[in-house]
Amino acid sequence: MNTLAITGLFSPLGRRMARLASNFGVRVLGIDIKPLTKPFPGVEFVQADIRNPLLQQLFKSEQVDTVLHCAFRWRQRHHEEIFDSNVMGTMRLLGAAELAGVRKVVIPSSTFVYGADPNNPAFLDEGREFRGPVDYAYVRELREIELFVNGYRRQQPEMIITVLRFANILGGGIPSPMSRYMALPGPPTLLGFDPMLQFLHHEDALRALGHCLMGDYNGVYNVAAPDPLPLLKALRLAGLHPLPVPHVCAYKGTRLSRVLSRRGDGLPPLPWDYLRYSWVADTTRMREELGFQPMYDAETTLRQFGETLREYRYKHDPAYRLAREKWDLVRKAPARLHDTRRRAHAAWVAFRQVTQDEGGAA
Repeated sequence: MNTLAITGLFSPLGRRMARLASNFGVRVLGIDIKPLTKPFPGVEFVQADIRNPLLQQLFKSEQVDTVLHCAFRWRQRHHEEIFDSNVMGTMRLLGAAELAGVRKVVIPSSTFVYGADPNNPAFLDEGREFRGPVDYAYVRELREIELFVNGYRRQQPEMIITVLRFANILGGGIPSPMSRYMALPGPPTLLGFDPMLQFLHHEDALRALGHCLMGDYNGVYNVAAPDPLPLLKALRLAGLHPLPVPHVCAYKGTRLSRVLSRRGDGLPPLPWDYLRYSWVADTTRMREELGFQPMYDAETTLRQFGETLREYRYKHDPAYRLAREKWDLVRKAPARLHDTRRRAHAAWVAFRQVTQDEGGAA
C-alpha cells in the first residue's frame, strides 16, 4: 500500500484509522468536507466533497492505490442533501477510484441492512436479502449503497471492494444507533420481547478495517463479537435500567416516540422491530475466509461501554452526578447505621463497666 486515502477523515472511524495508518508508516491522504481546525500529524489533508468531479484527478496525482470510505453520515430522518452525500457520494467515489486506477476500496457497513423480522433464521449470512426498514434514513441509505456496490463489483471484477457489515459498535465515541439507544436515560424495551443481539468493541472495528487494508479480501463480511446476547441481559451488563413499553404504544404512540428520541424528531435511535425480533449475523466467513477474530467478547464490550458511559455522565451531567451521589449515600446507609449502632453499643458497655467499677469501689 503506497498511499491510503481516507474519506470522512473527521468521523470517529476515519480519525482513528488515519492515526493508526500513519503510525505504521503509511502515507495517509485525509479527505473531508469540513475544514482542518488544528494540525493532524502524519496526515496530508485535502478539504473536498467526495461528489466533486475533480476527485479522480486528486487520486491520480497523489497515486492513491487504496481508499477507506468513512464518510457515511448517520441520520434517522430523511434529508435530501445527506442522502445525496451518502448514496450518490459513494457512487461517484467508486467511479473516481476506477478512473484513477485505485486498486482497493474498503467500505464499512452494518448488519442493520438485514432487518429484524420474525421469520429471520437463527443466523443471517452475507447473501441474505435486505429487509431493513426504509423509513429510517441510515438503514435505507446503507441498503442503497450496498446494492450499488454489489452491482459495481460485478462490472469491475479487477477492483477489490471489501464491505464489512459491522454489528452494533460500542465505545470510542462512535455514534452507532445502539450506543445512542443505550445512552438514553431509560432505554425502552418492548414488554414480552427479548431479542438476541450482537455487539462489537470499537477497537475490534478498527482492527477489522486495518486487517482488510493490509490484505486483499474481495467481498462482503459480517463482523461481530462472540456471543449473541439477549437484549435485557445486555442492558444489565452495561449497568442500564430499561423502561418497559407495551408494543402497541411503541408503534402507534407518536408522542411517546418523541419523548424517547434524543434528537426530538419523533423517531427513537433504533427501529422498534430491532428491539422486538432477533437479527443475528453469521460470522463464519469472518473467521474462515477473512481470517479475523475479535479480541473482545460481547460481555466485556458491554461492561466497558457501561463504565465509560457512567464516567461520562458523572463528569458532564450535573443532574446525573447529584442523583448518583444521593444513591451512593442511600446504598451506604445500612452499613453506616450498623457502624453507628456498633459504636453506640460499645460506648454503652464501656459506660456500664465504669459505673460498676465505681460502685464496687464505694
